[in-house]
Amino acid sequence: MKRGSLTFQLAFAFAFVAIATAVISAVVITVTWQRQFEVYIERGVQERADEAADYFGTQYERAGDWATAASLGLLTVGVSPDLRIEVLDAEGDLVAHTVAPGGVTEDETVHEWGEVTAEADIVAAEEVVGTVIVTQRTRGGIFTERDAWFREVSLMGLGVAAAIAVVLASLAGVVYSRGIVRPIEAVTRAAERIRRGDRSARTGMTGGDPVADLGMTFDQMADAVEAERRFEQQLTADVAHELRTPLQAIQATVEAMQDGVLPTDEERLTLIHDETMRLGRLTQSIMELSRLETGSAAFTFAVLDAAGPVGNAIESSRALMESTGHVLEDSLESGLAVRADADRLTQAVGNLLSNAARYTPEGGTVRVRLLRDGTDAVIEVADSGMGVAEEDRERVFTRFWRADPARNRASGGLGIGLAVVREIVERHGGRVGVHESDLGGAAFVVRLPLAGEKR
Repeated sequence: MKRGSLTFQLAFAFAFVAIATAVISAVVITVTWQRQFEVYIERGVQERADEAADYFGTQYERAGDWATAASLGLLTVGVSPDLRIEVLDAEGDLVAHTVAPGGVTEDETVHEWGEVTAEADIVAAEEVVGTVIVTQRTRGGIFTERDAWFREVSLMGLGVAAAIAVVLASLAGVVYSRGIVRPIEAVTRAAERIRRGDRSARTGMTGGDPVADLGMTFDQMADAVEAERRFEQQLTADVAHELRTPLQAIQATVEAMQDGVLPTDEERLTLIHDETMRLGRLTQSIMELSRLETGSAAFTFAVLDAAGPVGNAIESSRALMESTGHVLEDSLESGLAVRADADRLTQAVGNLLSNAARYTPEGGTVRVRLLRDGTDAVIEVADSGMGVAEEDRERVFTRFWRADPARNRASGGLGIGLAVVREIVERHGGRVGVHESDLGGAAFVVRLPLAGEKR
């Protein structure tokens, strides 16, 4: 077990806790035991004083004077060699006393003997006639040698128990740490393999404990990274193909004109111009999406009627719809105030209309509605086209994603428009989704919070 390993650290932590617990327990038990035993001794001496006072009171009532009462009382209560009893009269003068045997000197009393003293009033005929003072003396403090032995044995037992607890805690720490270290090592190995380029590396961990959850979360993260990597590869291929198409057309036309195969006329120049414009629009769209995703695109927000930007998008798309033979229907509720950038909102709705026209056959219907739903302004663009499969509804707003990769890009687009819509809507604090339309195709729904409404 390496000193710096997690197994060692956990084992050491378990052992340290066990040692700390044992030490704290020993201190608490020692202090508590000693204090409670002192209280026990003090109560015992006080009880002896109370008993002696009662007895001396009885003797005083019988004898009528302290000379006889004290002598008779000491004969009975002064038989314990570790007790000193002093009897004082009502004026506080010493009447009688006992002395522990052995001739204890003052030096011995100070340095070797411990004393506990208690006193009680002597009452005869309901009158205080004197005081009895009882002193219990023990060599080495108030604890006897037997008491000290008992305390030492108790602490020794506690020490043995602590040692056993430390060993067991260390073993438990090793066992427990191995259960944690192995899954962590599996995660580390998988991460290292991924770092070296093995994107398929996974921990394969299952279970319901936190460490297993860590492994499963790591695997999910690795799956997401791998999916993103595949997506980026597809993105690169799509962008490269889309850029290559107009570039090849321009290059082929220019080379043909240079070689004299094709004449340099208005038709050829128009073709070059159109392809150049297409290339410019594609580049602009990619840059626009990038600015939206990074948050660097400028937005100018103001409280406005949502019917304004939506109506502008409809009017801008009406000529396109008529040219492609689509029926454009609209129903806009006025007075729905939203905090929005008018141009950006028009752009988002325009992209939805363009998408609907592209995927709806000639003669089909495209419908735009604006209405209120609770605290939201709802913009719906529905069509009678091919629709969106349920399994694709979460991915349809992903940049450069297309439901049919083989679909012609001229008719199917590159998949930037809906990604732009999502970014614009989210910048407005709203959300966008898609579901099946009652017209038979897809219905894209944008929800924007109404200005001044509590959500």
